Amino acid sequence: MTGVALACKVVIAVLFVAAGGAKLADLAGFTATVRLFVPAWTASWAPRAIAAMIAGLEVLVGAASLSSPLAGWLNPAVLVVCCGFVAVSVIGHRRYPGRACRCFGALSGRSFNRAGVARAALLAAGAVLAVWPVSPSMLQLGTLGRLGMVAGAAVITWCAYTAAVAIGAGRAVSSAPEAQQGWVP
Repeated sequence: MTGVALACKVVIAVLFVAAGGAKLADLAGFTATVRLFVPAWTASWAPRAIAAMIAGLEVLVGAASLSSPLAGWLNPAVLVVCCGFVAVSVIGHRRYPGRACRCFGALSGRSFNRAGVARAALLAAGAVLAVWPVSPSMLQLGTLGRLGMVAGAAVITWCAYTAAVAIGAGRAVSSAPEAQQGWVP
């Protein structure tokens, strides 16, 4: 069971840093999704700030989980975030079916639907398994190993960010009037 818990921790951590990096690259798109969930009276700058905080939180929690897999306090935090994803997926599916969720920024064209709710529930189930305590003898990670994991998380975040920027730029070009008429400079 310890191996399954560790595998779930790693998969969720990598998903967090990749999703956070992609959201940071497509902050305008993710802000539009956040705007669906905040009250209309909210200050105009608040949805963008919330979107940036969510994306940053994902990167930080994912990097922390990768670099400190034995930190027991982190597992419930990951579970809470995953349960938040389930809640957002369910509410989004009920209120805004078919609207883009931007869960991976420009990297994903997915929308609020049943499949999205199922994916979020699967992620939360993995987080429940990840709460299982990992034996220190199973995983020994020194200071250099932890720094390596943080560096790995940074690389994953950067790759997701770069890919989302490239895909977002490609979508912008393909939706430009010139591209629709067949001419792209």
